[in-house]
Amino acid sequence: MSRTHIPVLGAGASILMLATACGGGGGAADEANGEVNILGYAAAFEDNYTAAVLDAFEGETGITANFVPAQNSAEMLGQLRSESGNPTIDVVIMDTSVANTAIAEGLLAELDPAEVPNVENVVEMGQNPDGYGPAVTFDNLTIIYNTESVTEPPTSFSDLWEVPDNSVAIPAPPDIQGIALTVLTADEIGADYQQDIQPAIDRLAELAPKVQTWDPQPDSYQLVTNDSAQYAIAWNARSQFFSDESGGTLGAVSPEDGIAFQVNTINAIENSPNPEAATQFIDYALSPEAQEAFAAQMFYAPTISNVELPAEVAERVSSPEDPSIVEIDWAWMADERDGWTELWRRHVIGG
Repeated sequence: MSRTHIPVLGAGASILMLATACGGGGGAADEANGEVNILGYAAAFEDNYTAAVLDAFEGETGITANFVPAQNSAEMLGQLRSESGNPTIDVVIMDTSVANTAIAEGLLAELDPAEVPNVENVVEMGQNPDGYGPAVTFDNLTIIYNTESVTEPPTSFSDLWEVPDNSVAIPAPPDIQGIALTVLTADEIGADYQQDIQPAIDRLAELAPKVQTWDPQPDSYQLVTNDSAQYAIAWNARSQFFSDESGGTLGAVSPEDGIAFQVNTINAIENSPNPEAATQFIDYALSPEAQEAFAAQMFYAPTISNVELPAEVAERVSSPEDPSIVEIDWAWMADERDGWTELWRRHVIGG
């Protein structure tokens, strides 16, 4: 395979490796237009996105697609900041709330609709009103549990308050899983999360005795599969994927008391070395072919309207038209995240 896997080895090392992969630094866009460097999530996402999308893009265009893995969107933002004067990344796939910060800092480029016509097919929930990168995947918060040790599976997030002590794994804020759970908790008790989040914080403090860890390592999926924790909150796509990988030991439940959507956007980098290849890749990533392939590969919900999923895939992903979705203003959340994290530290984790 011609693609280069480029590990994240710290800002300086990754810049050096990418400069080598791109055939040199500064002003080399014309020389490097045969490749595109894509910063995205490591591990299962990288493996499956490569198989479903990057391989097909390479075969169709002849452009080499290099995947640069990062553990989370915050790490991606740090890398983009560190090389803002001389970017080596062309495209980034990152959470929308962090993308909003990157946009505000001038790290991401607006898209020309003429160069990325598939943007028009992105559903309203996934559109960026200012012309930046739209949603490329949707995911939703779910509950996972160990099917061998849990005899009565949970059906809603509120059930977690009734499970045995020290049996739950929850990634606390600033992880967006904890942020999303906070919004869902507010919704469940009838509070407006944008007006007063303290009632939800107080409710979450009552959950603390049930929680074994607020920082699941290596992740919630492995803890539950290994029965180190019996329950956890998690993302649906990985939950479905690891349920299959575990042979059913990991069970996944779409909660009845509300769905919180997580949005990953796909953005071009401002002053990237390969801007034409970047827009070509973004357009391909938003095509029915790519969206359907990744949904089948890893159960991320498509973000475009013109897709047709097999029934066995469609029943395992959530639709952006689901009436039980609890809407989250992720742009507003970008400014509140640090404050919520501090409330969690003082009243939920440390309370």
